[in-house]
This record gives sequence, C-alpha cells and structure tokens, in this order.
Amino acid sequence: MSSMEVINRIKEAEARAEEIRKEAQEEARKILNRAQDEAEDLARNLRRETIERGNRLMAETESQVKKEIEALGEENKALISKLRTDAEANLDEAISFVVGRIVKDYGRN
Repeated sequence: MSSMEVINRIKEAEARAEEIRKEAQEEARKILNRAQDEAEDLARNLRRETIERGNRLMAETESQVKKEIEALGEENKALISKLRTDAEANLDEAISFVVGRIVKDYGRN
C-alpha cells in the first residue's frame, strides 16, 4: 500500500468519524427534545389531573356540607317545634300568672 493510499484511508476514516460524531450529536439532540416534550406532556397531564381531582374533592365536600346543613336544619325545625309545643303548654299558666299579678298588684285600688 502506498503512502497516498494510507493518507486517503486516514482521510476517509476521519471523515467517517466526523460523520458519526455529527449523527451522535443529532441523535442526542433528538433524545433531549423528546425527553423535554415528554416532561412537558407529563407536567400538563399532572396539572390537569390535579385540577380535576381538586374539583372532584370540592364537589364532594360541597355535597357533604349541604347534607350536614340539611340535617342541622331538620334538627333545628324539630327543636323549634318542641319549644313551641312546650311554650304553648305553659301559655295558659303564664297568662294566669300575669293576670294574677296584675289583679293582686292593681286590683285593690
């Protein structure tokens, strides 16, 4: 093999090595871009899922609160009804007491 052939082979090997290096850099850029795109997709999905979960939890909490409010409302209605019944039962006695006091205090005039 002549020295020119050796030099040509070396140049070809160097050119091929440069080509391989450029391909590797391009592949690395593609991998990096793909990883960045996937990370952004994952972040968007996690954000969406978090918002959806938060909305579900808010709706469930609102539903529970409404049920509790309704239950308390029913308890209050029952308590008001009992107090009204008790007050009505004592009304005649209260009227008699007040009338008796008025007659006693002012009846001797």
